[in-house]
Amino acid sequence: MGKAALEGLSGVVKVERGWSGSREINIVYYDPQRITIERMVQALQKAGTYVGRLE
Repeated sequence: MGKAALEGLSGVVKVERGWSGSREINIVYYDPQRITIERMVQALQKAGTYVGRLE
């Protein structure tokens, strides 16, 4: 569900879905000139899938 929320955003190049233990994680490849991390967080929050981020 998080992957779907991010894939359509301008500046998001690719989203890979994976697992860490029993949690789904997404690795996001993006163009920082076109989209901010804050904008991606907002999209995930709107979709109801945001838990946190790792850098």
